[in-house]
Amino acid sequence: MTVANRRQREKEQRRTAIIEAAEKLFYAKGFDRVTMDEIAEAVEFSKGSLYVSFKNKDALFFAIVARKHREYLEQLRNDLKEPASGGEQIRRMIRCLVDFSKKHKEYNDMACTYGPLIWSRMDADDERALAENAMEYNLWLHDTIRRGMEDGSIRNDLDTAMFGFYLSLISISVVSPLPSWKKGFEMAGVSYDQFVDNFLKFIDPSIDHCRKQGAQGSSKNPGER
Repeated sequence: MTVANRRQREKEQRRTAIIEAAEKLFYAKGFDRVTMDEIAEAVEFSKGSLYVSFKNKDALFFAIVARKHREYLEQLRNDLKEPASGGEQIRRMIRCLVDFSKKHKEYNDMACTYGPLIWSRMDADDERALAENAMEYNLWLHDTIRRGMEDGSIRNDLDTAMFGFYLSLISISVVSPLPSWKKGFEMAGVSYDQFVDNFLKFIDPSIDHCRKQGAQGSSKNPGER
């Protein structure tokens, strides 16, 4: 191993140790109650060394998000190994997202609680931290929607990109609702697990019902309602 390779490996190991320490502290105390001093102490680095790797807490938040996105994409790839229609692939994606969100409850709670504010002040460096995962996911999603439209398993009356944006926005909002919405669930006697477990029943008609309706509507006379 060359000196350059060793240094790069050590750099990556330091970053991983910092991310893991910050993640535990954010879950235990809440993002806004954790200081960079506490994180530096947890990994036994100087505060200056910490800032070499991460310019602030927001950068650490996005590093955690990027890592969780990579974990989700890896799980999604495993869940999609078996061939299936485009529509079934989308359904597997939704099931994977629901299962992942329930499995990583602490992360999901943190992202729901603090994410909206932190995302509002995202800068170019933070965007780059998430860009690779987002590009991979969006390419897969749009390709799957196109295939589903071609094989007849997905409605074909929407633009592919628009369909993908609708599906992503709705899915993320359902599995990661704002805290105020979670309170609303509790007041209505609906648990979070019940809410997300029923998501696929809700989204199914949005994926394929329009085609069936269109086929039925085509037999009507002009002007008939």
